[in-house]
Amino acid sequence: MGTDIHLAAEIYKDGLWHLANVDLPDYRNYRAFAILADIRNGYTFAGMDSGDPVIPISYPRGFPEDISEELREMLYKEDEDEWLDDDMEDFPLDDEEPELIWLGDHSFSWVTLEELINYDLDAPVTLRGKVSPEAARRWKENREPPNTVVAFISNPDWVSMEWQRPLRESAPLITNLIEALHPLGEPHEVRLIFGFDN
Repeated sequence: MGTDIHLAAEIYKDGLWHLANVDLPDYRNYRAFAILADIRNGYTFAGMDSGDPVIPISYPRGFPEDISEELREMLYKEDEDEWLDDDMEDFPLDDEEPELIWLGDHSFSWVTLEELINYDLDAPVTLRGKVSPEAARRWKENREPPNTVVAFISNPDWVSMEWQRPLRESAPLITNLIEALHPLGEPHEVRLIFGFDN
C-alpha cells in the first residue's frame, strides 16, 4: 500500500495564523516525505530499500498549537480521538460546512517555508533499486541516471544498482512546494501543515 500526503498552507498576519488560499502540489514523492517528516525514509512499499535515509527537517510535530481558526473549523476528522494530539482541544466541526480539509490519518506535522528553503537539496543522496539492463548500461557508460527504478521485479534481467544524485532530483515535490508557497509572504511567516495516509 502506498503513502500519500495531504496539505494546507497558512500565513501569519495581524498576530495570527490564517489559512492561505493556494493550490499545493500533493503527488507521491517518498524522498520528499522523508525530508518533511521522516516518512518512507530510505524504503518503499513493504520495507523495500530505496537508498540511504536523509536527515528530515523534523520528525512529526503534530498540529501546531496556534493553528488558524479557519483550518481548525474546516478539518475533517474520521475519529478525532485517534489523531488529534492529546494536548489539543477538539476542533469544532460544523456538520453543514460543505468544504472540509482532510489531512490524512497519521504523522501530522508542519514546516515553515523558511525551513524548506534552508534545506540543502544539493546534498548528494545514495539511491538503490532495480533498473533495466539498458538503464544500467547508460549509467555505467555516461552516468545517465535511470528514469525507471523499482524495488522489486520478477524479471531476472533487471539489475540491482546503486548511484548518487543531488537530493533535489529525487525530491522534486520540495521544490514545487517552495514555488507554490513563495508568493504568499516572508518565509518565516508561511507554513505548510500536512499529514499522511496509507
